[in-house]
Amino acid sequence: MLDGKLRIAPTCYHVLHLLPVMAAHEMNFFYDAGLKTADGSLGYQILRDAMVPFGLEKLGISQAMKEKSVDIALDVQSRTLFFQRSRGADVYVVAGWRNQHTNAWVGPPHIKSLKDLKGKRVGISDFNSLRHWGIQIQLRKAGLDIERDVEWVRCGVSEHLHVDALKSGKIECAPVSIRTAEALKQEGCNVLVVPRDQYPNGFPQRTIAATGRILEERPDLVKSFLKGLIRSYWFVRDMPKNFEYLYNLDKRLRLETADPEERTFNPRRYTTHFLESQPFPLDGLATGFEDMLREEKLIGGLEYDVPAVADVCAQDLVAEAYKELRSQKELEPEYQRARAISERYGY
Repeated sequence: MLDGKLRIAPTCYHVLHLLPVMAAHEMNFFYDAGLKTADGSLGYQILRDAMVPFGLEKLGISQAMKEKSVDIALDVQSRTLFFQRSRGADVYVVAGWRNQHTNAWVGPPHIKSLKDLKGKRVGISDFNSLRHWGIQIQLRKAGLDIERDVEWVRCGVSEHLHVDALKSGKIECAPVSIRTAEALKQEGCNVLVVPRDQYPNGFPQRTIAATGRILEERPDLVKSFLKGLIRSYWFVRDMPKNFEYLYNLDKRLRLETADPEERTFNPRRYTTHFLESQPFPLDGLATGFEDMLREEKLIGGLEYDVPAVADVCAQDLVAEAYKELRSQKELEPEYQRARAISERYGY
């Protein structure tokens, strides 16, 4: 803690990663959960800039947290934390942010299977991104050499960029939502793989990390943070009730960011479907670490002494936070709305 306040910061520069935490701030979820000082002022500080350049978090996240005095890191890839813990870093998984593969991978009519991608161009949002990670696993399962058999093409974060690249022939495999995949299928494209179906226990793509120091010294503050975050997970998926607010929040955040790509607001992206399909677990728990480690080993990412899951995860506080929220009867309507949406999507 710096100046007696819990310090929260995003790992990466993507504006979407700020949406839940800023919604929790503006809706007073953190404050209502007790994240305040003795005199009633805010007991936390949200840093808006990414802690490390994209793709370099595996090596730099714990050092960045130390240098910036950050107690809570948002959206850290789960594999990053296993690597960091193997080196003795004082960081732990305390909750889940993205906890499921939600993309389908689609090819044009002449690409019938993942094996047909040998020698072809595959679209990704960015190098070392979740989409890059996810399709590497699937290509390796299909018997392809992920270093030699395909050409990686960075298309950007927004789905429409991938669809446009696919239709123009710039790429021959694109990650899109399940709904968009079905639409493209009607146009003659082929759905090559739906990774979500392979992980019934979830796949912890991004997690919330906390330092061991804050967990030991002020677990009460961490739990208050987690209570506010879980409520924000419900809030973001509560569609169409909260659509207008979140639409405008995203627009404001993009106007204030520095990256030229992220500054571009894309109304085609922001739909009720996009928001309600965000894979934010209702209870905040990150699950499926065993599956994640198995897949990471498949693509050669575990060339170190891998610590046990129990040595990396400290999710007792998020379990307590969820239980306490569920005991608040006044929150029952918002929980039930989010639950109905969660059941419809299957995550």
